Amino acid sequence: MSKRSAVILILLSTVLAPLGAIGFGYHVIEARAETDFAMGIFPVAVNYQFNFPVPDLIGGSMTELAFRLDNGLDFRTLRQNPEDGSFYACTGADHTLDYMVLYDEFRLLFNQGFWNDRFTLGVSIDGRFENAYESIAFKGQGDEGLFWDPDGNQRFDSFSGAPELAGGRSIFQTYVSAELGVDLMDDGIVTKDGLSFNSFFRITGPWMPLSDGSGDFLLSHNSLSVAKTLFSVSRSSGLEWFSVVLEGDFTYRYIHGSKVPLYVQGGELWPTWAPATEHVFTGEVSATFYGPQLTADTYLGISLFAGCGWSLGSALNSSQSGINEFVSVYGIKAELMVLDVLSLYWDWGFVNDPAFNEPQRAVSRLGFTFGV
Repeated sequence: MSKRSAVILILLSTVLAPLGAIGFGYHVIEARAETDFAMGIFPVAVNYQFNFPVPDLIGGSMTELAFRLDNGLDFRTLRQNPEDGSFYACTGADHTLDYMVLYDEFRLLFNQGFWNDRFTLGVSIDGRFENAYESIAFKGQGDEGLFWDPDGNQRFDSFSGAPELAGGRSIFQTYVSAELGVDLMDDGIVTKDGLSFNSFFRITGPWMPLSDGSGDFLLSHNSLSVAKTLFSVSRSSGLEWFSVVLEGDFTYRYIHGSKVPLYVQGGELWPTWAPATEHVFTGEVSATFYGPQLTADTYLGISLFAGCGWSLGSALNSSQSGINEFVSVYGIKAELMVLDVLSLYWDWGFVNDPAFNEPQRAVSRLGFTFGV
């Protein structure tokens, strides 16, 4: 059996097999497709949940005790040298930086809503398993890969700069998490007004039960979204002929720790990311034209956007300190959403990335994703 076939079979079993339990109390929260895999047709990750039957403690607000599982395949690009944590944006690399990860993350969570769920508080015990592999394009000895050179030798001896890739490139970590949510957003899909705020806290270390010691960090991730419908024209059916929505999304992420895996580092800003330091700020503003809305979840959207990221402090998983770097992007995004299942998209963005003197560049992508 080829490596590509084996990966697809593993993915089928980890993503689709649990869906058979949906009829016994499970429900799918999200199914995600990835443009780098099967042209976005096949869902590579599924987030599903089982809710335990508990009464609402506060009338009109939700009390939730649930077990949530998110598993599938993630395509990644290595940002720092595994040996010493130096940024590839600064040092460059003479080999591919792409690889993929099979992962499972579980959460045993308790959430309590207040004021008709406008406010929520939650706590959870979480765990995550990951196993990293060469990208699907890697065929074996004589081929170029991230972890193995063309002669079949391991490329790296130390993984202090990428602790999640040490020990056979497999991890199992457990955490304690807490979350605060404020939802004052009136979200009508093609009309949005208001704001929402989320603050997420997670901590882990060698002292956590069952953890293999591959993670040791404290994470605080805070996000604010604001939106205003500038104008809209409604149809008699209640759908919109067209609308124009102004949106802003802002995050502040703080991480402190000696072993910080890539999946919690954040800082993404399509089509780039802010360098992984202790403090990272990101922000994006957009103006989107929607229309016409053929059904509640079938519509066209065209957005002009601009975003920036700012990294401060010491580099994660590295001795490098005193970093103060800035990146920015702007461009246009177009999407045709069909029944909230099929998405046809075209994105074009121009990256102004002076971080470590990287050259300015234009990036575009065209394709579609399919999922439930």
